Amino acid sequence: MVDTTTSTTVAAVRSIYYHSLATLALSFWDFLMTIEDEVRYIWPVKKRHAFKWLYIFHRHFLLVVQITCQIALCFLPVASPPASHDYRTLLIVMTILVECANFTLEFILAFRIFALFGGRPWVSRLLGCLILVEMICCMPITLLGLKDFAGGILFQLSPGANVQMAFTIVVHSTFVFLTVAKHTSIAGARGIGRDVITQFMRDGTVTYLMMTGLICLAFATFAVRDLQPIILFFWAMTVYSICGSRLILGMACIQDHMGGPREDENVLLTTHIDVCPTEHLD
Repeated sequence: MVDTTTSTTVAAVRSIYYHSLATLALSFWDFLMTIEDEVRYIWPVKKRHAFKWLYIFHRHFLLVVQITCQIALCFLPVASPPASHDYRTLLIVMTILVECANFTLEFILAFRIFALFGGRPWVSRLLGCLILVEMICCMPITLLGLKDFAGGILFQLSPGANVQMAFTIVVHSTFVFLTVAKHTSIAGARGIGRDVITQFMRDGTVTYLMMTGLICLAFATFAVRDLQPIILFFWAMTVYSICGSRLILGMACIQDHMGGPREDENVLLTTHIDVCPTEHLD
C-alpha cells in the first residue's frame, strides 16, 4: 500500500515537472518568434506609454516568473506541513500573478473593442461593469481557496473555482460576441478600417479559444485524478503571456496600416478605427 502511494506521488510530481517544462518551452519559443516585431514596434514606444509596460509584464515578467518557478520546484519538498510557508508563499505569489495577468488581458481585449466601436460610452460602461463584477465575485473565492490550502505541491482546487471560471468564460464570450458583431455590421466595407477589424476579430478569436482550452483543462483537473491543479498556474501564465503580448503587438502593427510613425505614442491607444455603414461598396 505504501509502495503504491509512493509511486503515485512520484508519478504526479513527474507530471508537474513535465507540464512546467512544456509551458516554459512554449513561452520561450513564442518569445523568439516575436522578438523581431517587438524590436520593431514596442521598443520605440515611449516609456510612459501604458501598453509598453503591459507588454513587458506579459512577455518578459511572466517569462521570468516561469523560469523562477521552475528553479524553485527543484528545491521545494513534495509535501509540507500546513504550518510550512514554502508552498503557501509560492501559491500566493502565483495566484496573484495569474489574477493580474487575467485582468490585464481582459483590459487589453476590452480596450480593443472600445476602439472598434469608436469610443462609444455604452461599450466602456458595459465592459467595465463586466470586469468589475468578475473581480468582486472572484476575489473572495480566491482568498477562500488560499485560506483552505493544506500545504504541499499536491492539493485540490476549491469548488468555488468553478464559479470563477464561469465568470471568466462569460466575460471572454462577451468580448468575442461584440467583435464578431462589429465585423458583421461592416460586411462589404473596404479599406483600412475593415482590415483592422478583421485582424482584431482573428486575434480575439484565437485568444478566446486559448482561454477556453485553459478553462477546459481546469475543469478536467476535477474529473481526472492524474491532473494536478498546480499545472494550471504554469499553463495560465503561458497562455496569458502569449495572448497578452501578441494582442499588443497586433495593435502596434496597426500603425503600418494607418501610416503612423512608430514613435507616435498614440498608435497603441487609437480609438479612431471605427468603420461606419456608409463605407460600404457602391
